Amino acid sequence: MIAFAVSCALAGSCWAADRRLSIVTEEWAPYNYSEDGALTGFSVEVVRAIAQALNADIDIQLMPSMRAKASLEGNQRTMLITMLRTPERETKYKWIGPLGDSSIYFYKRKGNPLEVSTLEDTKKVRSICSRRGGLTTSRMQAAGFTNLEAGASDGKAVYRMLIFGRCDLAVSDSPLGVIHLLKQMNYSLDAVVQTPVKLITSPIYIACSKDISDAEIARWQAALDKLKSSGAFQAILKKYTE
Repeated sequence: MIAFAVSCALAGSCWAADRRLSIVTEEWAPYNYSEDGALTGFSVEVVRAIAQALNADIDIQLMPSMRAKASLEGNQRTMLITMLRTPERETKYKWIGPLGDSSIYFYKRKGNPLEVSTLEDTKKVRSICSRRGGLTTSRMQAAGFTNLEAGASDGKAVYRMLIFGRCDLAVSDSPLGVIHLLKQMNYSLDAVVQTPVKLITSPIYIACSKDISDAEIARWQAALDKLKSSGAFQAILKKYTE
C-alpha cells in the first residue's frame, strides 16, 4: 500500500501524527497521468503541494480505473485523485476540494460561424462527434440526441474529426482536457472554440474513505485553501492552460 506519513515534529503542530494513508489514482490526463515513466498532472501536483505544506511523505500509486475505485471503497484510510463529485457519490466518501471544474462543453471548429446557446440548439446541428460509449455519449443518448457520430475511440479522435470538418460540434472532455489533447496533437489552442453550451457540470475533488477523521480532512482542506489564497494553486493551473 501507499505510505502517507504525517510527522507532528516536522510540522511543528500539536496533533498526533496521522497514521499512514493510501493514495491511489488512475490515468486521466491532464489531471493525473504517466509521462515518460513518471506520474504527473494537475491534480497530482496539487496533492504533492498539499503534502509539502503538511510536511507529509507521500507516494502515489497509479492503477487502472476500476482497481483504484475498488481500493478506495474496499480499504481504510485511502484517498483517490481525481474524482467527479456527483449526487450519487456524495454520501459514499468524504471530500477535499474542489480542485477544479471538469464540466464538459460542446466545441466547434475555428472559423465555423455556427451559433448555439442551448442544448436544444445542439440537437438541431447536422452531427456531433463523441466517443464510442462513455458518460458524454450516454448522457446525450438519454437526452434524445439523434445526430451523434459516436465512433471515436478516444478524445484525440473526437477533436481531430471536428478540426477536419467531419462534424459540426464535438463533445468529450473538460476545457483542461481539450487543451491537453490539442497540445498532444500539435494543434494551436485556438483550433477549436468552446461554445457556451454545457453538457455536464462536474466539479473535481479528492475522494476519501469515510473512516478518515473529520479533523484530518479539515487539515487537508485548510492546506488546499491556503494554496489557493497564496497563488500557488493558480501557478500550477497555469502550466496546464497555456
